[in-house]
Amino acid sequence: MQHVKSVALALLLFWPAGAHADDAITVAGHEIVVIGDGIWSAVLTVDGVTLHENGLIFLDAQVQDLGGLTVVTGVAGAGGNACNAPPFVLTLPEGGPAEFFGPVDSCANLMPSVEAETLVFASDALPGYPGEVWIWTPGKGFAAGPSRDFVATAGWEDFDSLAEAHPADALAIAPALAALQAGLGPDYPDFAKRISDLGSGDLTPMGYLGRACIKFTCDEDWALLYLDRASQGVFAAWAVAGIAEPRLWPADRELWPEEARAALPAPVVQ
Repeated sequence: MQHVKSVALALLLFWPAGAHADDAITVAGHEIVVIGDGIWSAVLTVDGVTLHENGLIFLDAQVQDLGGLTVVTGVAGAGGNACNAPPFVLTLPEGGPAEFFGPVDSCANLMPSVEAETLVFASDALPGYPGEVWIWTPGKGFAAGPSRDFVATAGWEDFDSLAEAHPADALAIAPALAALQAGLGPDYPDFAKRISDLGSGDLTPMGYLGRACIKFTCDEDWALLYLDRASQGVFAAWAVAGIAEPRLWPADRELWPEEARAALPAPVVQ
């Protein structure tokens, strides 16, 4: 899983297979068109009325029925790789004009679900970032919901599930997370933020190794996580911009397994 607020959500488009973005579709008696080049300029119109303009506009594949009100969700944003395109809601009342709500002010990867007669848009909680929640209610629009904390639910018996896993997912192993929180103490938030961002990991011959960094300061704000399969040992390294020396836990490199020491960047090893 890539946790860096990736460029665009992996959404299915609402358009029929083979159709172009400029093709019109009809939902609940309303004609919907997204006009654009598919890259940097898009316009959403319903029944010939422009409701939103942005760099990118995508509609979700599924139409929702909330107590008799037809609702279409989607995402719209400037494009580029700095931020996920945030969600919007398009309502299509029978016999009335369409209404557009959003996009919300967020860069999180927010995915929609229906709860009772509301739409809930939520992102995954990560070790360094609480999960965001936005709630859309007919007649009220969007409101920020309570954030969701990261919860570790796995154990060492789930070690093999870390094949090709992002290091934030590796911290779903509860004993590993608890060891880091206790061992790093006040430094844990700095480590957690870095290990939850742009990165990747995989099983190694002796354990698990993951690396991640804050996207726009990757060379200066990075983290490394190593889990030793045999000893169930947990090893962490991280760097903070403006601080000359990266941090290690445990601080004594001699306590690190050979495979873990070899993974440390050169300035840390010397």
